Amino acid sequence: MKFKADIKIMMRQYVKMAIQSLLLPAFYDLFKPKQIEQGLVVFADAHHKNVPSSMAPLVREVKRRKHKKVVEIYDDYQQISFLRLLRRMLYFMKYYARAEYVVICDNFLPIASCKKRKETTVIQLWHGCGAFKKFGYDTQGDIPAVYKGNVFRNYDIVTVSAPGCASHFQSAMRLPKKVFVPFGVCRTDKYFQSSYRKSCRERFEQTHKEAKGKKIVLWAPTFRGYPADPKLEQYEDVVQMCEELPDDIFVIIKVHPLLTKKYPYDNSSLTTDELLPVTDLLITDYSSIIFEYSIYKKPMLFYAPDMVEYGVERGFYLDYNKLPGTIVTKKGQLAEEVVRALEGSDGQTAAVEAFYDTYMSGCDGTVTKRLADLMEAGGKRREAAYAKGRK
Repeated sequence: MKFKADIKIMMRQYVKMAIQSLLLPAFYDLFKPKQIEQGLVVFADAHHKNVPSSMAPLVREVKRRKHKKVVEIYDDYQQISFLRLLRRMLYFMKYYARAEYVVICDNFLPIASCKKRKETTVIQLWHGCGAFKKFGYDTQGDIPAVYKGNVFRNYDIVTVSAPGCASHFQSAMRLPKKVFVPFGVCRTDKYFQSSYRKSCRERFEQTHKEAKGKKIVLWAPTFRGYPADPKLEQYEDVVQMCEELPDDIFVIIKVHPLLTKKYPYDNSSLTTDELLPVTDLLITDYSSIIFEYSIYKKPMLFYAPDMVEYGVERGFYLDYNKLPGTIVTKKGQLAEEVVRALEGSDGQTAAVEAFYDTYMSGCDGTVTKRLADLMEAGGKRREAAYAKGRK
């Protein structure tokens, strides 16, 4: 079964490569007018049927200002037929050929398919904060071998959460240093809003009345393997932990979005974003959620029995042993360390604050405004805003 699945994935990649190399460039040239359409902004994504959360704040802000013509093109390329996939790609190329701005937030094959005109600016709002586990060209499996050229080609701006992340993104994407701008990540703006925190608390109390008066622990692991065939580890260990914890601790389980269909273990209808403000302790392994959670300056615990193996197979940008929280590698110690972390005896507050300053300093609640201002600025004003963001 695995062999057949691998063959299917490989064949799909070869078809994508043929489309990228031949058909999409031809359509781009066919639809390319002499001048771009000033004010045309295209928001596109190949992993969601609707606007992704990493992009939604900027979409709303650009629409609110009413100075740009907005075209939105979203679909999940893994869930649609080949004919629909082809139509959606060609539909995108028609607008790509004349847009002033194209905004994406994840890998997006059509962007790299052609020689982009210089008048069009491509902004990559990368969906993850910080730089934890290696990705892109820094690890095997992220970029299929059938792809020729750089799949991150044509990016003009890649927003990162802090200056400390830029060099890692540059290594993973193999693009010039000037492309990576520590504007911050726009979807983090809501975390700084007291009204958002309050609404999350109210929703949690309404949804989880059984958790009233208890400490909230969130287990939010990443997946093992690669996106085409993701796997979940350590679930049984966490179940055992729940049985050993005292009654005044309430545990929420939220697996990675790629795992929800295969592993339906989530015990809350709230999103991970909505759970972070009410969480007293985060347990994870190698997930970039640690960067967002550091905004709240609360304790973290890292449960990583396979730390050595994962480090060899995937690799890290950070020194795992210097993360801002206790590292647990034996399941028999997990419940005990959770209690200790909640009591504050691990003394990690200062470490979390330093971690935030290094990897999340660009996220300050005004990221969306900065990006919208950049897109509105023309000529020298835009270059000045761009240069200011890079400092």
